[in-house]
Amino acid sequence: MAEPPDTTNWTEYDWEKYLRESDSYAARFFELLKRFCDLPGANQLITRRIARDFKGKMLECEFDCENCDTRWECEFSQVQELDDNPVEEDEETEAGSRPLQPGDAIYFESDPVFVTLRQTALGWCNVYAAILPQEARPLGLKILFHLGRSLANLAYSIGDGMYEQPAASVALGKRSLSQLNDALGILAQLIKERPRLTKILEAMKNHMLRCRDGLVNHLQSCRSRLEQIPPASSGEGK
Repeated sequence: MAEPPDTTNWTEYDWEKYLRESDSYAARFFELLKRFCDLPGANQLITRRIARDFKGKMLECEFDCENCDTRWECEFSQVQELDDNPVEEDEETEAGSRPLQPGDAIYFESDPVFVTLRQTALGWCNVYAAILPQEARPLGLKILFHLGRSLANLAYSIGDGMYEQPAASVALGKRSLSQLNDALGILAQLIKERPRLTKILEAMKNHMLRCRDGLVNHLQSCRSRLEQIPPASSGEGK
């Protein structure tokens, strides 16, 4: 097993390279899952294939999330943070309760950009389920996929709101913006193909454009945090 990388001095380009490698790992996993999912012992078979294909690159997780350098992109870490900081049973979590504060594991849920993007994604779910004709569903599903990926990357970019790794926040924010742009591109195609739905689709487009403006502002804020780090601490790209 490979040792976890030291991300202390990583630039956004180091993070982008690392995330691309993570993409290749995920792509290979789903390729194998599609191929072997119906076979007995599929999980073990897929694990062996992944271990062979990525020999020396897979990390050995010791579940020590607090001291783990890869906690920024690890889904288990997010679950563990929630388990370690449970909400009291008598504590309200809806509107009117104590607002989320930087440092809370799910602080990202209170960020205005995330809230707007999530509402837009939910709106598209309604359009997909109630308005799109059957023949338009494949494109609609692709838009939903990209919105979901955009939300996931934005959630990691914001995280607990402490921005201890601004370079990671920039890299993840750029991914979120890229996914949203992909959704907008497919939506533009759908508008051309479905002129009878122009009004509702244009309305969704405007919502997504507002999300894009918010994401651009978020990226600018993350970059300003990154620029405040002294050169000696920000390190060089690897």
